[in-house]
Amino acid sequence: MPFIVYDLETSGLDPVWNVPLQAALIHADDDLRPLSELSLRCRLPAHIVPSPGALLTTGIRPDQLDQAPMSSLELLGQIGRALRAWTPATILGHNVLRFDEEVLRFNSFTHLLPPYATQATGLKRADTLVMLRAAMLIEPGAITLPVDGNGKRSLKLGAVCRANGVALAEDEAHDALFDARATLALFRVLRERAPRSVELMLANAHKSGPIRLLSSGDLICLGVPSGLVPAVGVMASPGNATSWAALDLSIDPASYLDGSAEDVAGLLTQSGPRPVRMVKTNAQPIVLAWEDAQHALPADRLDDAVYNDRARQVRRHPTFQRHLTEALKNRFADREPSPYPEATLYSGGFLSDADMRICARWHELPWDQRGGLVKHLGDVRLQAFANRQMFLEAPECLAPEAWRKGRDWLRERLTTETDVPWLTLPKAIWEVAELRASLDPQDADRHAHLDAIERWLRERSDRQQMAA
Repeated sequence: MPFIVYDLETSGLDPVWNVPLQAALIHADDDLRPLSELSLRCRLPAHIVPSPGALLTTGIRPDQLDQAPMSSLELLGQIGRALRAWTPATILGHNVLRFDEEVLRFNSFTHLLPPYATQATGLKRADTLVMLRAAMLIEPGAITLPVDGNGKRSLKLGAVCRANGVALAEDEAHDALFDARATLALFRVLRERAPRSVELMLANAHKSGPIRLLSSGDLICLGVPSGLVPAVGVMASPGNATSWAALDLSIDPASYLDGSAEDVAGLLTQSGPRPVRMVKTNAQPIVLAWEDAQHALPADRLDDAVYNDRARQVRRHPTFQRHLTEALKNRFADREPSPYPEATLYSGGFLSDADMRICARWHELPWDQRGGLVKHLGDVRLQAFANRQMFLEAPECLAPEAWRKGRDWLRERLTTETDVPWLTLPKAIWEVAELRASLDPQDADRHAHLDAIERWLRERSDRQQMAA
């Protein structure tokens, strides 16, 4: 199957409140030969304040934020069209499942695009960071892992690439196209030096692979932060078939099987050794068949018969699975819903097919005709996003009252002094002062970059004050 290798550079680190500023996608065949490349940059949307730390890391200068050739909406649209044109494929990146994928989801949501486009029919999702971790466990020594200044092994893209002969200079890292090319080259190294790890983990690039192993009732090897543990799948979480509970069989179930419903619920969050592990089957988990990975279990492992007996105890216990079902149902019951629609992608319910058809039509129409479709959207979140996009992209098409509401929303968004989850202009200016204090006084280039960021932020703040 071909591959789509991609990378995003963003305005900050929180996927809910930040946007892609740069995107690169490489379409490669099954032999990892590039077929085509796509490199995109977009302007910063007016309601987003970029993190000064992120701009300093990526090297993006303030003037680039305003001069890029396309809008955020256009960039996301081009990514979606590329994914559709290059399907079927396995989507691949470095640390994309935890970050870049989330950025795409939340931004697609707020731009009236399908949030789960990377999980469409014909697409799988893989991550070289996850495959590196798997190779460390089942083919140790196959890949050279550098050690950082704290004596810990580093899995950062640039460091791993340089340690394994893949060219990615410090001044090239954090450019989306250079990072995507380096990820493709690193994947070639992984396939050559740790072929078994790659083969097993590509089988988990679609949720069907991990679900098959977890639902079998057989012993499996499960990757956890401390390494590999013997485990067995128990059940899917009620209401979320892609989230599975598995038991760490290195912990004797006799210590918790007879607990109350409250005790079992506590197993999901307790500190220290955790007998119940939640597995995201659609995020390429390290879930491996027993015969493929038991050799990599810790040296103090017990006999297989002990683990099989523990799995039988769990299956035959009269109350444990019922208590676990209730605990999974109520896992997020005490979580306060967000008052901000951007943060409700997962908590506010799935978007209906009818609304997504209206959204598709909304993107096809000229701006002066899109407003008429908004009232037909059944989801009030989408209505809010559509009105915001109209204000940001085509304010001249709004009625005077709608324009004034948009202006007031933008001013509050950028300048509020209240405690909000997004970055405001006052908070960003304060962040500049913190960064300046931490910089090497002799690093003239970074100080000049930070000075330019501060001037840009203050000019933007002054414009908002004058408008007020």
